[in-house]
Amino acid sequence: MDEDKKFPDFLLKGFVSSSQTEETFSLSSFQGKWVIFYFYPRDATPGCTKEAIAFTEKLEEIRSKGVEVVGVSTQSVESHQKFAKKYNLKHILLSDDGSLSKNLGILGVTGTAARTTFLVDPQGFIVKDWKKVKVAQHVEEVLEAIDEQCNC
Repeated sequence: MDEDKKFPDFLLKGFVSSSQTEETFSLSSFQGKWVIFYFYPRDATPGCTKEAIAFTEKLEEIRSKGVEVVGVSTQSVESHQKFAKKYNLKHILLSDDGSLSKNLGILGVTGTAARTTFLVDPQGFIVKDWKKVKVAQHVEEVLEAIDEQCNC
C-alpha cells in the first residue's frame, strides 16, 4: 500500500478503553479526523506492549493535535480488553478478522499483521506509512510526521 492511497474501508469490532465497551467501527467512524492506525502482531507480547504503552503515554499530546490513535491486531476483542486493562491502555483497539490487514498487504502467513503504522488524513487517504517499525523510537517518529503532515 503506497502513501496517498485511500485507506481501505472496514467493519470491525473494537474495545474502547474510555467507556470499557465493545463497539463496531468502520473507516467512516473516523471521517473528518486524522488517525494513526498502528498494526501489531499480538497482545501482551514484549514489543507490542511497549508500543501500545508508548502510544498511551503520548495519547494526550497526539489528541491535542486533533489526531486519534487506533491499535489493530488480529486478536479478539476479549483479548484486547484484557490487554488494555492490564497495561492501562487508553486508545481504541480493533480486532481485525484478517481482512483489513490483507487489504493493506501486511497479513503474515501466521495470520497476524506485520508491525506497520499508517497516518490517515480526514478524507481517508494514507499520507504516511511506516513498515518494519522499530518500537523504541516509533512514537516520536509518528509525532514528527503529525507535525509535518497535519498542520496542527
